[in-house]
Amino acid sequence: MAEVLDQQTPPQAPNDADLATAIQRVLAASDEPLTPSKIRSQLPAGLRALSPEQLTEVLRRRVEANVLYEYNPYRSQQPRYWDRPLPVHIVSLVRVALEEGPLTWSQLRRKLPDYARDRAEELLREQVRRGELHEHARAGSRTGARYGLEPPDPREPLRQELVRLFDRLQHDWGFTRTRLREAALELLHEEEWDAAPPAADEGPAPQQPSVTVNEPAAAAEAQANAPAPRPEVTPPTATQP
Repeated sequence: MAEVLDQQTPPQAPNDADLATAIQRVLAASDEPLTPSKIRSQLPAGLRALSPEQLTEVLRRRVEANVLYEYNPYRSQQPRYWDRPLPVHIVSLVRVALEEGPLTWSQLRRKLPDYARDRAEELLREQVRRGELHEHARAGSRTGARYGLEPPDPREPLRQELVRLFDRLQHDWGFTRTRLREAALELLHEEEWDAAPPAADEGPAPQQPSVTVNEPAAAAEAQANAPAPRPEVTPPTATQP
């Protein structure tokens, strides 16, 4: 009987097309640039035999072919790679920072990495112009404009103003909180609730006195004052010679 020798087959180098496709899928699914190590860990099992050095060389060739973009190292010594350019990455960082709520530019800038700060303000304003981000009114005289993912909601400043208004009316007029709330709701349901009230020094507009008209007397007076009708003139009749 022939002796069968178990020989280990050396791993074959991955196909370039399959490797390029797999790298593209990994980067397309990522929301940020990745180091070669992270890209390699997400490749299919059959493609992980590639060493980090070999993978880095493949990635650099893809960058030279303008298919991928190379980023400077951040929190590691390895460069990072992505299928989208730097402005897209900065916009993504800005949106992530704004997920917790609107921020001023100075607050937002502190949340961004150093490499993104130089272009972030320009891209932020561009996003506002395009309606992708929204500028909020200043919360106070000492704070700048704030920026958020959603349009400004008037309910929060309105709630703050109502609290101050209710406090003043309750103190000056003695109304209860419940009565003030009921009156405010009734007022909001009126069609002309937002009409400007008259100035304090003007007072209410004067009313015109009502006049009662005696219809028969008015008719007789109108008939007496009407001009007399002109008499009809009959043209002369022509006579026969």
